[in-house]
Amino acid sequence: MAGEMATDQERLVLLVEDRAAPAAALEMVLGNMDSVTVRTVSNGAAAWRFLAGSDGAKVCAVITDLDMPLIDGMELIRRMRSSAVHADTPVIVISGTTEVTAPKQALEAGANAFFPKPWSPGRVCATLEQLLYERNTKRH
Repeated sequence: MAGEMATDQERLVLLVEDRAAPAAALEMVLGNMDSVTVRTVSNGAAAWRFLAGSDGAKVCAVITDLDMPLIDGMELIRRMRSSAVHADTPVIVISGTTEVTAPKQALEAGANAFFPKPWSPGRVCATLEQLLYERNTKRH
C-alpha cells in the first residue's frame, strides 16, 4: 500500500510540463500522495536550473513531458543521468508524443518509466511509490 511505504519525511517531486491542463491534473494527483510536495516548472531548462540549484538535491523524483521548449525531456534525462547528484533520481515520462520510438528512446536515455497520454493516475502514483521505495531501500 502507498501509505505503508510513505515516511514522515517530505518528498519533493519535480514536475516538468509546459501545458497548464496536464500540469494541473498531475499536481492534483501527486498532491494526494502521502508526504509529497510538487514543484512545477514549464520546461527542461527551468527544470535543469532548479535541479542544479540548492533545492535540487532535495528532489526525490522527476516527472517530465518530452516535447517542451528550450530543453526537451530527453535532454533533461541525459543531463540528469550524467550528473553525480541526479544519476539515480527516478524519472517518469508522461508524454502525448506520437513518435513510435519515444518510449524506447526515453528508457534508453535513462527514464525509469514511460506513460503515454492519456495516463492512468493510479498507475503513475503506484509506479512513483515503487521507484521511491526502491531508491530508499538501496540507500539504507
